[in-house]
Amino acid sequence: MDSLNVTLVKAFEGVLDSLVDGHSYAMMPPKGPRDLASLSEAELKSKGLNANGESAARDDNYDRYTHKNISIGVEDSVLPKIIGLPDSNQIDGLSICGIDGSNQRVGVNSFYLILARAAIVNFKYTTGNEPPYFYRRHRDASAVTWIDGNIFKESLIEVTNNRLKNEKKEDGVRILDYLNRNGELPFLVGYDHKKGDKSPSSHALGWAVKFQQALELLCLKEIELDKKTVCIKDGPLFSTSTSIDDTIEGLRPILLWKNQTLVCVSKNISDSKLILETLISFPELIEVYFPGDEITRDTILSLGSDLLLLQRILQPGHRSLLIKAVPIARQGVCEKAKEELMEDITPLHCFYRGKIRPQSYIRMEVPFFMWKNNKDLVEEALAIVAWQHELGGGIPFIQSVAEDLCQLNYEKELLEKQTLAALNSKQLDLAQQE
Repeated sequence: MDSLNVTLVKAFEGVLDSLVDGHSYAMMPPKGPRDLASLSEAELKSKGLNANGESAARDDNYDRYTHKNISIGVEDSVLPKIIGLPDSNQIDGLSICGIDGSNQRVGVNSFYLILARAAIVNFKYTTGNEPPYFYRRHRDASAVTWIDGNIFKESLIEVTNNRLKNEKKEDGVRILDYLNRNGELPFLVGYDHKKGDKSPSSHALGWAVKFQQALELLCLKEIELDKKTVCIKDGPLFSTSTSIDDTIEGLRPILLWKNQTLVCVSKNISDSKLILETLISFPELIEVYFPGDEITRDTILSLGSDLLLLQRILQPGHRSLLIKAVPIARQGVCEKAKEELMEDITPLHCFYRGKIRPQSYIRMEVPFFMWKNNKDLVEEALAIVAWQHELGGGIPFIQSVAEDLCQLNYEKELLEKQTLAALNSKQLDLAQQE
Protein backbone atom coordinates (compact mmCIF):
# COMPACT_ATOMS: atom_id res chain seq x y z
CA MET A 1 0.00 0.00 0.00
CA ASP A 2 3.05 2.26 -0.24
CA SER A 3 2.20 5.55 -1.96
CA LEU A 4 5.09 7.63 -3.24
CA ASN A 5 5.15 11.25 -2.04
CA VAL A 6 7.45 12.93 -4.56
CA THR A 7 7.08 16.29 -2.79
CA LEU A 8 8.67 14.84 0.35
CA VAL A 9 11.75 13.80 -1.63
CA LYS A 10 11.84 16.98 -3.71
CA ALA A 11 12.16 18.98 -0.49
CA PHE A 12 15.80 17.85 -0.36
CA GLU A 13 16.72 19.31 -3.77
CA GLY A 14 17.86 22.60 -2.23
CA VAL A 15 19.81 20.69 0.42
CA LEU A 16 21.71 18.64 -2.16
CA ASP A 17 22.31 21.73 -4.31
CA SER A 18 24.00 23.28 -1.24
CA LEU A 19 26.73 20.63 -1.13
CA VAL A 20 30.22 22.02 -1.72
CA ASP A 21 32.19 20.73 -4.69
CA GLY A 22 34.65 17.92 -4.14
CA HIS A 23 37.77 19.96 -4.96
CA SER A 24 36.95 22.68 -2.40
CA TYR A 25 35.99 20.08 0.20
CA ALA A 26 39.33 18.27 -0.16
CA MET A 27 41.21 21.53 0.52
CA MET A 28 39.35 22.40 3.74
CA PRO A 29 40.70 21.59 7.23
CA PRO A 30 38.36 19.47 9.40
CA LYS A 31 35.48 21.46 10.89
CA GLY A 32 32.98 20.31 13.45
CA PRO A 33 29.21 20.70 13.34
CA ARG A 34 27.40 24.00 13.72
CA ASP A 35 25.54 24.93 16.89
CA LEU A 36 22.07 23.59 16.07
CA ALA A 37 19.22 22.00 17.99
CA SER A 38 20.43 18.67 19.37
CA LEU A 39 18.94 15.73 21.23
CA SER A 40 18.94 15.76 25.02
CA GLU A 41 20.74 13.13 27.08
CA ALA A 42 17.36 11.65 28.05
CA GLU A 43 16.33 11.32 24.40
CA LEU A 44 19.60 9.61 23.50
CA LYS A 45 19.34 7.27 26.49
CA SER A 46 15.80 6.36 25.49
CA LYS A 47 17.24 4.28 22.65
CA GLY A 48 18.47 1.89 25.34
CA LEU A 49 14.90 1.37 26.56
CA ASN A 50 12.29 -0.93 25.08
CA ALA A 51 9.29 0.49 23.22
CA ASN A 52 7.40 0.92 26.50
CA GLY A 53 10.16 2.92 28.20
CA GLU A 54 11.46 0.05 30.35
CA SER A 55 15.14 -0.68 30.89
CA ALA A 56 16.36 -4.25 30.53
CA ALA A 57 19.25 -3.34 32.81
CA ARG A 58 17.09 -2.84 35.89
CA ASP A 59 14.40 -4.74 37.77
CA ASP A 60 12.80 -1.68 39.36
CA ASN A 61 11.25 0.15 36.41
CA TYR A 62 8.15 -0.06 38.60
CA ASP A 63 8.21 -0.05 42.40
CA ARG A 64 5.21 0.54 44.67
CA TYR A 65 7.33 1.83 47.57
CA THR A 66 10.42 3.56 46.13
CA HIS A 67 9.03 5.10 42.94
CA LYS A 68 5.32 4.82 43.80
CA ASN A 69 4.62 4.34 40.10
CA ILE A 70 2.57 1.13 40.08
CA SER A 71 -0.72 0.04 41.63
CA ILE A 72 -3.35 -2.65 41.24
CA GLY A 73 -6.84 -2.94 42.69
CA VAL A 74 -8.48 -1.01 39.86
CA GLU A 75 -10.83 -3.99 39.48
CA ASP A 76 -12.41 -6.19 42.14
CA SER A 77 -10.52 -9.27 40.93
CA VAL A 78 -6.91 -9.77 39.85
CA LEU A 79 -7.75 -12.97 37.97
CA PRO A 80 -7.56 -13.04 34.16
CA LYS A 81 -10.74 -11.95 32.42
CA ILE A 82 -12.20 -13.45 29.25
CA ILE A 83 -12.87 -10.98 26.45
CA GLY A 84 -15.84 -11.87 24.33
CA LEU A 85 -16.06 -10.80 20.70
CA PRO A 86 -18.31 -7.76 20.17
CA ASP A 87 -21.81 -8.37 18.86
CA SER A 88 -23.38 -6.58 15.90
CA ASN A 89 -24.99 -3.93 18.13
CA GLN A 90 -21.61 -2.94 19.56
CA ILE A 91 -20.01 -2.37 16.17
CA ASP A 92 -23.01 -0.88 14.33
CA GLY A 93 -22.05 2.72 13.52
CA LEU A 94 -18.68 2.38 15.25
CA SER A 95 -15.62 4.08 13.80
CA ILE A 96 -12.28 2.38 14.36
CA CYS A 97 -9.07 4.33 13.74
CA GLY A 98 -5.52 3.02 13.48
CA ILE A 99 -2.41 5.18 13.88
CA ASP A 100 1.11 4.03 13.05
CA GLY A 101 4.39 5.59 11.93
CA SER A 102 7.75 4.85 10.36
CA ASN A 103 11.02 6.56 9.50
CA GLN A 104 13.93 6.14 7.11
CA ARG A 105 17.42 7.62 6.84
CA VAL A 106 19.80 8.13 3.94
CA GLY A 107 23.23 8.73 5.34
CA VAL A 108 26.79 9.46 4.44
CA ASN A 109 29.53 10.10 6.96
CA SER A 110 29.01 13.88 6.77
CA PHE A 111 25.22 14.22 6.98
CA TYR A 112 21.98 12.25 7.25
CA LEU A 113 18.72 12.88 5.43
CA ILE A 114 15.66 11.88 7.46
CA LEU A 115 12.16 10.91 6.34
CA ALA A 116 9.32 10.42 8.83
CA ARG A 117 5.65 9.59 8.38
CA ALA A 118 2.59 8.84 10.48
CA ALA A 119 -0.63 7.47 9.02
CA ILE A 120 -4.19 7.34 10.32
CA VAL A 121 -6.83 5.02 8.87
CA ASN A 122 -10.53 5.06 9.73
CA PHE A 123 -13.13 2.33 9.14
CA LYS A 124 -16.81 2.64 9.99
CA TYR A 125 -18.68 -0.60 10.61
CA THR A 126 -22.44 -0.84 10.07
CA THR A 127 -25.02 -3.60 9.97
CA GLY A 128 -27.34 -1.83 7.53
CA ASN A 129 -27.04 -0.61 3.98
CA GLU A 130 -25.25 2.66 4.69
CA PRO A 131 -22.45 3.51 2.27
CA PRO A 132 -19.00 2.61 3.64
CA TYR A 133 -17.18 5.35 5.50
CA PHE A 134 -13.44 5.17 5.14
CA TYR A 135 -10.48 7.50 5.03
CA ARG A 136 -6.72 7.28 5.14
CA ARG A 137 -4.42 10.23 5.74
CA HIS A 138 -0.78 10.72 6.51
CA ARG A 139 1.53 13.42 7.86
CA ASP A 140 5.13 13.68 6.65
CA ALA A 141 8.27 15.41 7.85
CA SER A 142 11.85 15.63 6.63
CA ALA A 143 15.10 16.74 8.24
CA VAL A 144 18.86 17.03 7.75
CA THR A 145 21.30 16.06 10.50
CA TRP A 146 24.42 18.14 9.82
CA ILE A 147 27.60 16.42 11.04
CA ASP A 148 30.54 17.77 8.99
CA GLY A 149 30.83 21.56 9.15
CA ASN A 150 32.48 21.69 5.73
CA ILE A 151 30.04 19.65 3.66
CA PHE A 152 27.43 22.37 2.96
CA LYS A 153 27.56 25.94 1.74
CA GLU A 154 25.94 28.68 3.83
CA SER A 155 23.01 28.61 1.40
CA LEU A 156 21.78 25.52 3.28
CA ILE A 157 20.27 27.87 5.87
CA GLU A 158 17.97 29.34 3.21
CA VAL A 159 16.55 25.98 2.07
CA THR A 160 15.91 24.43 5.50
CA ASN A 161 13.83 25.16 8.58
CA ASN A 162 16.40 25.95 11.29
CA ARG A 163 14.06 27.36 13.91
CA LEU A 164 14.24 24.44 16.34
CA LYS A 165 15.94 25.45 19.58
CA ASN A 166 17.46 23.58 22.50
CA GLU A 167 15.47 23.80 25.71
CA LYS A 168 17.22 25.09 28.82
CA LYS A 169 15.91 22.30 31.05
CA GLU A 170 17.14 19.38 28.92
CA ASP A 171 13.54 18.28 28.40
CA GLY A 172 14.15 17.77 24.70
CA VAL A 173 13.57 19.99 21.69
CA ARG A 174 9.95 20.94 21.04
CA ILE A 175 8.93 20.15 17.46
CA LEU A 176 5.16 19.65 17.55
CA ASP A 177 4.22 23.29 16.87
CA TYR A 178 6.58 23.47 13.89
CA LEU A 179 5.30 20.21 12.43
CA ASN A 180 1.74 21.47 12.80
CA ARG A 181 2.47 24.40 10.47
CA ASN A 182 2.98 22.03 7.55
CA GLY A 183 6.06 23.70 6.07
CA GLU A 184 7.73 21.83 3.21
CA LEU A 185 11.34 22.74 4.05
CA PRO A 186 13.37 20.02 5.80
CA PHE A 187 14.29 20.75 9.41
CA LEU A 188 17.97 21.40 10.05
CA VAL A 189 19.14 19.62 13.20
CA GLY A 190 22.51 18.95 14.77
CA TYR A 191 24.83 16.44 16.34
CA ASP A 192 26.38 17.19 19.74
CA HIS A 193 29.59 15.30 20.43
CA LYS A 194 29.50 16.42 24.07
CA LYS A 195 26.59 14.10 24.81
CA GLY A 196 27.19 10.67 26.33
CA ASP A 197 26.36 8.92 23.07
CA LYS A 198 29.06 9.99 20.60
CA SER A 199 27.77 8.15 17.52
CA PRO A 200 26.50 10.51 14.75
CA SER A 201 24.35 7.73 13.28
CA SER A 202 22.80 7.19 16.69
CA HIS A 203 21.85 10.87 16.88
CA ALA A 204 20.34 10.69 13.38
CA LEU A 205 18.26 7.66 14.41
CA GLY A 206 17.13 9.51 17.53
CA TRP A 207 15.94 12.45 15.43
CA ALA A 208 14.13 10.13 13.00
CA VAL A 209 12.22 8.42 15.82
CA LYS A 210 11.48 11.77 17.46
CA PHE A 211 9.87 13.16 14.29
CA GLN A 212 7.91 9.95 13.73
CA GLN A 213 6.48 9.86 17.24
CA ALA A 214 5.53 13.55 17.14
CA LEU A 215 3.67 12.98 13.86
CA GLU A 216 1.80 10.06 15.44
CA LEU A 217 0.63 12.33 18.25
CA LEU A 218 -0.56 14.92 15.73
CA CYS A 219 -2.83 12.29 14.18
CA LEU A 220 -4.95 12.36 17.36
CA LYS A 221 -6.33 15.71 16.17
CA GLU A 222 -7.97 13.89 13.25
CA ILE A 223 -10.43 12.02 15.48
CA GLU A 224 -13.98 13.26 14.84
CA LEU A 225 -15.84 14.17 18.02
CA ASP A 226 -19.32 13.45 16.63
CA LYS A 227 -18.70 9.72 16.02
CA LYS A 228 -18.32 6.88 18.50
CA THR A 229 -14.71 5.84 17.96
CA VAL A 230 -12.07 3.43 19.18
CA CYS A 231 -8.65 4.81 18.27
CA ILE A 232 -5.83 2.25 18.22
CA LYS A 233 -2.43 3.94 18.34
CA ASP A 234 0.80 2.01 17.89
CA GLY A 235 3.20 2.01 20.83
CA PRO A 236 2.81 3.30 24.40
CA LEU A 237 0.80 6.26 25.62
CA PHE A 238 4.01 8.12 26.51
CA SER A 239 6.36 7.84 23.55
CA THR A 240 9.99 7.33 24.49
CA SER A 241 11.51 10.04 22.25
CA THR A 242 8.97 12.85 22.62
CA SER A 243 9.71 15.89 24.79
CA ILE A 244 7.55 16.53 27.85
CA ASP A 245 5.89 19.61 26.36
CA ASP A 246 5.22 17.90 23.02
CA THR A 247 3.71 14.91 24.83
CA ILE A 248 1.34 17.15 26.77
CA GLU A 249 0.27 19.14 23.72
CA GLY A 250 -0.05 16.00 21.60
CA LEU A 251 -2.37 14.36 24.13
CA ARG A 252 -4.41 17.50 24.87
CA PRO A 253 -7.07 16.74 22.19
CA ILE A 254 -8.19 13.56 23.99
CA LEU A 255 -9.50 15.68 26.88
CA LEU A 256 -12.40 16.65 24.60
CA TRP A 257 -13.32 13.05 23.83
CA LYS A 258 -16.68 11.90 25.23
CA ASN A 259 -17.67 8.90 23.14
CA GLN A 260 -14.17 8.09 21.92
CA THR A 261 -11.52 5.86 23.52
CA LEU A 262 -7.77 5.82 22.99
CA VAL A 263 -6.10 2.41 23.23
CA CYS A 264 -2.33 2.34 22.72
CA VAL A 265 -1.18 -1.07 21.55
CA SER A 266 2.31 -2.60 21.60
CA LYS A 267 2.57 -5.54 19.22
CA ASN A 268 6.01 -6.75 20.33
CA ILE A 269 6.20 -7.65 24.01
CA SER A 270 9.26 -9.91 23.88
CA ASP A 271 11.18 -7.56 26.21
CA SER A 272 8.22 -6.18 28.20
CA LYS A 273 8.74 -6.29 31.99
CA LEU A 274 5.48 -4.99 33.45
CA ILE A 275 3.92 -8.30 34.56
CA LEU A 276 7.27 -9.52 35.92
CA GLU A 277 7.79 -6.39 38.01
CA THR A 278 4.14 -6.35 39.09
CA LEU A 279 4.66 -9.78 40.68
CA ILE A 280 7.78 -8.47 42.41
CA SER A 281 5.97 -5.37 43.74
CA PHE A 282 2.91 -7.41 44.77
CA PRO A 283 4.25 -10.85 45.78
CA GLU A 284 0.79 -11.95 46.93
CA LEU A 285 -0.08 -12.30 43.25
CA ILE A 286 2.48 -15.09 42.84
CA GLU A 287 0.39 -17.42 44.99
CA VAL A 288 -2.78 -16.35 43.12
CA TYR A 289 -1.34 -17.26 39.71
CA PHE A 290 0.94 -20.15 40.75
CA PRO A 291 -0.76 -21.70 43.82
CA GLY A 292 1.34 -24.27 45.63
CA ASP A 293 4.25 -24.01 43.17
CA GLU A 294 6.56 -22.33 45.71
CA ILE A 295 7.67 -19.75 43.14
CA THR A 296 10.21 -17.32 44.57
CA ARG A 297 11.14 -13.75 43.71
CA ASP A 298 14.38 -14.98 42.14
CA THR A 299 12.46 -17.43 39.97
CA ILE A 300 10.30 -14.60 38.63
CA LEU A 301 13.32 -12.38 37.95
CA SER A 302 15.19 -15.21 36.24
CA LEU A 303 12.58 -15.29 33.46
CA GLY A 304 13.73 -11.85 32.26
CA SER A 305 10.50 -10.66 30.63
CA ASP A 306 6.72 -11.01 30.67
CA LEU A 307 6.27 -13.51 27.88
CA LEU A 308 7.02 -16.73 29.78
CA LEU A 309 4.83 -15.60 32.66
CA LEU A 310 1.92 -14.67 30.42
CA GLN A 311 2.00 -18.13 28.83
CA ARG A 312 1.20 -19.54 32.26
CA ILE A 313 -1.15 -16.83 33.49
CA LEU A 314 -3.37 -16.20 30.44
CA GLN A 315 -5.53 -18.60 28.49
CA PRO A 316 -6.39 -17.78 24.85
CA GLY A 317 -9.03 -15.06 24.61
CA HIS A 318 -8.26 -13.67 28.08
CA ARG A 319 -6.77 -10.42 29.27
CA SER A 320 -4.72 -9.78 32.38
CA LEU A 321 -5.64 -7.66 35.36
CA LEU A 322 -5.53 -3.89 34.86
CA ILE A 323 -2.31 -2.33 36.15
CA LYS A 324 -1.97 1.42 36.70
CA ALA A 325 1.71 2.12 36.08
CA VAL A 326 4.27 4.30 34.35
CA PRO A 327 7.95 3.31 34.03
CA ILE A 328 10.39 5.43 35.96
CA ALA A 329 11.92 6.76 32.73
CA ARG A 330 8.58 8.41 31.84
CA GLN A 331 7.39 9.25 35.35
CA GLY A 332 8.36 12.93 35.01
CA VAL A 333 6.32 13.22 31.81
CA CYS A 334 3.32 11.60 33.46
CA GLU A 335 3.43 13.85 36.53
CA LYS A 336 3.70 17.05 34.49
CA ALA A 337 0.96 15.86 32.11
CA LYS A 338 -1.39 15.28 35.05
CA GLU A 339 -0.61 18.76 36.37
CA GLU A 340 -0.96 20.57 33.03
CA LEU A 341 -3.97 18.66 31.71
CA MET A 342 -5.70 18.40 35.10
CA GLU A 343 -6.59 14.77 34.48
CA ASP A 344 -4.98 11.55 35.69
CA ILE A 345 -3.43 10.44 32.43
CA THR A 346 -1.40 7.59 33.97
CA PRO A 347 -1.48 4.55 31.64
CA LEU A 348 -3.77 1.70 32.62
CA HIS A 349 -2.27 -1.51 31.17
CA CYS A 350 -3.39 -5.02 30.37
CA PHE A 351 -2.20 -7.88 28.15
CA TYR A 352 -4.35 -9.91 25.78
CA ARG A 353 -3.62 -13.43 24.49
CA GLY A 354 -5.00 -14.15 21.04
CA LYS A 355 -7.01 -17.24 20.16
CA ILE A 356 -5.60 -17.96 16.70
CA ARG A 357 -2.50 -20.14 16.37
CA PRO A 358 0.29 -19.31 16.53
CA GLN A 359 -0.99 -17.42 19.52
CA SER A 360 0.28 -13.90 20.06
CA TYR A 361 0.10 -11.26 22.75
CA ILE A 362 -0.49 -7.53 22.73
CA ARG A 363 -0.08 -4.95 25.45
CA MET A 364 -2.88 -2.37 25.70
CA GLU A 365 -2.84 1.00 27.48
CA VAL A 366 -5.60 3.53 28.08
CA PRO A 367 -5.38 6.85 29.98
CA PHE A 368 -6.68 6.25 33.49
CA PHE A 369 -9.12 9.16 33.39
CA MET A 370 -11.02 7.45 30.56
CA TRP A 371 -11.52 4.39 32.77
CA LYS A 372 -12.58 6.59 35.68
CA ASN A 373 -15.10 8.46 33.51
CA ASN A 374 -16.65 5.44 31.77
CA LYS A 375 -15.51 1.93 32.65
CA ASP A 376 -18.01 0.28 30.30
CA LEU A 377 -16.79 2.30 27.32
CA VAL A 378 -13.19 1.28 28.02
CA GLU A 379 -14.11 -2.41 28.46
CA GLU A 380 -15.94 -2.24 25.15
CA ALA A 381 -12.90 -0.62 23.51
CA LEU A 382 -10.60 -3.36 24.82
CA ALA A 383 -12.97 -5.94 23.33
CA ILE A 384 -12.88 -4.11 19.99
CA VAL A 385 -9.08 -4.16 19.99
CA ALA A 386 -9.07 -7.88 20.84
CA TRP A 387 -11.50 -8.52 17.95
CA GLN A 388 -9.29 -6.52 15.58
CA HIS A 389 -6.31 -8.52 16.86
CA GLU A 390 -8.06 -11.77 15.92
CA LEU A 391 -9.01 -10.37 12.50
CA GLY A 392 -5.41 -9.36 11.85
CA GLY A 393 -3.96 -12.68 12.90
CA GLY A 394 -1.52 -11.32 15.49
CA ILE A 395 -1.80 -7.57 14.95
CA PRO A 396 -4.98 -5.47 15.13
CA PHE A 397 -6.29 -5.43 11.56
CA ILE A 398 -6.69 -1.68 11.25
CA GLN A 399 -3.23 -1.21 12.72
CA SER A 400 -1.79 -3.40 9.98
CA VAL A 401 -3.46 -1.18 7.37
CA ALA A 402 -1.98 1.96 8.97
CA GLU A 403 1.40 0.22 9.18
CA ASP A 404 1.34 -0.46 5.44
CA LEU A 405 0.28 3.08 4.63
CA CYS A 406 3.05 4.75 6.66
CA GLN A 407 5.94 2.97 4.94
CA LEU A 408 8.59 5.11 3.23
CA ASN A 409 10.42 2.48 1.17
CA TYR A 410 9.76 4.14 -2.18
CA GLU A 411 10.75 7.57 -0.90
CA LYS A 412 13.96 6.21 0.58
CA GLU A 413 14.91 4.46 -2.66
CA LEU A 414 14.30 7.61 -4.69
CA LEU A 415 16.19 9.77 -2.19
CA GLU A 416 19.18 7.41 -2.25
CA LYS A 417 19.38 7.74 -6.03
CA GLN A 418 18.96 11.51 -5.82
CA THR A 419 21.71 11.77 -3.19
CA LEU A 420 24.11 9.57 -5.15
CA ALA A 421 23.52 11.66 -8.27
CA ALA A 422 24.23 14.88 -6.33
CA LEU A 423 27.44 13.48 -4.83
CA ASN A 424 28.64 12.37 -8.26
CA SER A 425 27.77 15.75 -9.77
CA LYS A 426 29.75 17.53 -7.04
CA GLN A 427 32.56 14.95 -7.32
CA LEU A 428 32.28 14.18 -3.63
CA ASP A 429 33.57 10.75 -2.69
CA LEU A 430 31.55 10.02 0.48
CA ALA A 431 30.61 6.51 1.56
CA GLN A 432 26.88 5.93 1.97
CA GLN A 433 25.69 4.33 5.21
CA GLU A 434 22.92 1.84 5.79
